[in-house]
Amino acid sequence: MSESSIDSLEKLYARRCHCGLNALNLTAWTDLNAGRRFYKCPRPKATSCGYWEWQDKQQLPPRVVTVIMDLKGKLDVMKVERNKLKRIVDGMEKAERDNLEILFDETKFISAQEVGKVMLLEKKIKKLKTIIFISCALFVVFVVRIMK
Repeated sequence: MSESSIDSLEKLYARRCHCGLNALNLTAWTDLNAGRRFYKCPRPKATSCGYWEWQDKQQLPPRVVTVIMDLKGKLDVMKVERNKLKRIVDGMEKAERDNLEILFDETKFISAQEVGKVMLLEKKIKKLKTIIFISCALFVVFVVRIMK
């Protein structure tokens, strides 16, 4: 359908309530009228004008209502299952975030320890280089004295 035909269908089926507002077009989910469309005033119940009208004048066949209610029941079960799974995934994500934060903190701690160890090793290497240099100098002096 083109957009203009959709717009004209909306205008054809549009209703105004007694307040002059565009009525809501909703779907009934009661046992007797499952899947049936109706119009009602868009205002909250306390301030509503009470406008209410079926979109179609006939009730749906009982078999259609039964199929719709069965499908709606299955959909509701699936929504509950989806919400359970979503909570599980959210819990897993939270646990994973918590684990990552713990690992990050441990890594920072280990990194700080490793930096300290590296600094100590650098100091030892510097001392050893100094000792080797002095030892070489003394050896050269010793060799020069022996050769004289």
